[in-house]
Amino acid sequence: MHQRRPNSSVIVATRNGSDSDSKSLEERRAERRLAAKQRRDGGKKLKRVKRRTIKGGKLWWRKNPQLEIACFAFGLFALIGVTMFKLLHGGGGSGGGRRRDVFKAFEKKLQEDRAAKGQPHEINTDSGGFFSRLRGSKYMIPESLKRIGNKDAWYAALRQEYDIAILPKNDERSIKFVQETRERNGAYTQIAAAQTPYDIHNCPEYPPEGYPIQWPILEVTKNWPTDDATPRHEIYQGICVFDYRTELHKADNYRKAELPFVVRDDPASARTAERWMHPGYLDKLLMGKEDIQRRTEYSPNNHFMYWVDKRSRSERQRAAKKVKDAKLHGNDDAHGGFGRGDQEEFINAMHLLDNLHEARDRFDKAKAYAQKHQDDDEAQQEVQKWDKSLRDAKKARQDEESKNWKPPTENLRMTYLEWLEHANVTDDKLGPDNPHWYFRLIGCGDMGDHTADGSCDKGSSEWLFDELTFFQPRLGERRPFYMIEPQQQKGIHCRFGMKGVIAENHFDLSRNAIALLGGQRRYILAHPNQCNNMNLLPRGHPSARHSAVDWANPDLDNFPTFPKAHVNEIVMQPGDVLYLPTNWFHYIVSLELISNAIPEVEGSVCIGKKSTIADFEEALEICSWYPWFLLGNAFFGRDYSLLLC
Repeated sequence: MHQRRPNSSVIVATRNGSDSDSKSLEERRAERRLAAKQRRDGGKKLKRVKRRTIKGGKLWWRKNPQLEIACFAFGLFALIGVTMFKLLHGGGGSGGGRRRDVFKAFEKKLQEDRAAKGQPHEINTDSGGFFSRLRGSKYMIPESLKRIGNKDAWYAALRQEYDIAILPKNDERSIKFVQETRERNGAYTQIAAAQTPYDIHNCPEYPPEGYPIQWPILEVTKNWPTDDATPRHEIYQGICVFDYRTELHKADNYRKAELPFVVRDDPASARTAERWMHPGYLDKLLMGKEDIQRRTEYSPNNHFMYWVDKRSRSERQRAAKKVKDAKLHGNDDAHGGFGRGDQEEFINAMHLLDNLHEARDRFDKAKAYAQKHQDDDEAQQEVQKWDKSLRDAKKARQDEESKNWKPPTENLRMTYLEWLEHANVTDDKLGPDNPHWYFRLIGCGDMGDHTADGSCDKGSSEWLFDELTFFQPRLGERRPFYMIEPQQQKGIHCRFGMKGVIAENHFDLSRNAIALLGGQRRYILAHPNQCNNMNLLPRGHPSARHSAVDWANPDLDNFPTFPKAHVNEIVMQPGDVLYLPTNWFHYIVSLELISNAIPEVEGSVCIGKKSTIADFEEALEICSWYPWFLLGNAFFGRDYSLLLC
């Protein structure tokens, strides 16, 4: 049985139904009063714990005064060291890190605002007292990206020198600089025989019918032969030129229509052109902390044709050994590049490849039919027949290539100064039949070791992303006009050439935005519907996508359709940006010696949608490259940046 005590919540358990063993309420209250009084009086005293002492009554660490001083000094210097590390390197807890991140974000925003107003910005290291002066600061390059670009101290110091002391940001001055450069180069006007129904310098809002106007190729090359690098100022220009500041909306309409045009007086490209053309800047930029070896292409003449090495490893080794042995025997001019090749050899190669493609198509059709009719003996015999024809065609092509095909250029490695020694020669050594050299840089960006051509020199030229802000893969409102899908950007390539260098006629499986940062460069353009007249080298050839015709000396007997081709041309000036849609043919001629102050830049940029190439399907169906034209529009919709310097 349980019972509740009066005025208490404590339950008292009774034994055998009796409370005789329990204390009375008064006794319990008396015990509690006594315990409280003892607590007030201090209760039981605690024993005092004596410190351990050693002989003599002193603490052990006080036995030796020198040891005492050493321990104190160690603790003091450790405290100072930790504090200085936090100040200099941004260490510390999460709360401190968050505060520093806020400061850095504010500092970056302040720099961007001052840069937008044309004011130079440098962190003030004198306003924060002793520790701020001790910590110092690193120059923040305007419009640089956090994840890509060059973060080395030498590049920051170089940009600080030019951005603050030599060429502080001033858009009006930069635009005036490229305008004065165009005036010195002379104006290029339409020849009397090449008048267009629209004004190329004041084009309509939307592309007019038949834009761009094109003319017979032999007329264009007769007026200005491609081997002649001397500027001729009356040309067959059919594409529009838009002012970036007032006509960018027009350029956007033409780009949506997948048609070529030129943008002029873009402040971003003008700033880069002005800086790169400033005496001495490129020397410092290209040599950097160390003048490292970079990719270089050699050609025995002024013709450069891209190629894919399809030789076996043993064949490549034999070719390299042959060049090495020739140099050991005193032939310093021995190289593994042999020029674009003879047009008659191209004809033979084209016939052999046509036979190979035909045999493969016939074999595939016979095999597919035989699989559906396994009881048909004639169908099985047809498969065997075309299988033998296919093997014979492959062997004939391999034999022809092993006998006659030679690499048009040689891929080397050189430092900038080594290339400049070859490139900086007098005009009498710049003829079409004299050796020419291309110097190449690659900025990898987010691509790591993989770029548009399948390789990348990681870390060697990442400053290209800081120099060419208009090719940066930015998203949102800060996305450059030339970058449509920044997340698909495939690095930046840069090439420095020589006067008279020719890039053979070809098409690309991506859209291009080509920005010229110095010198002059002639572009001859052709619509994709001209592919049959271009006499393209077929699929499978090492230089596929290129024209077999030598435009400087066309073989009209072997290429009778070439005179039917129609083209137009433009001469690009420093600061110009040319938009070239997918699959448009382009033939390029450098008009000036590309030295330390005259680079040229080409950045490939791809639209994030399929092209309007369907409008040209009927014309392209007669071209053996037609499926690859469609592939280029359906698959290669991504951003590339290729710098032709």
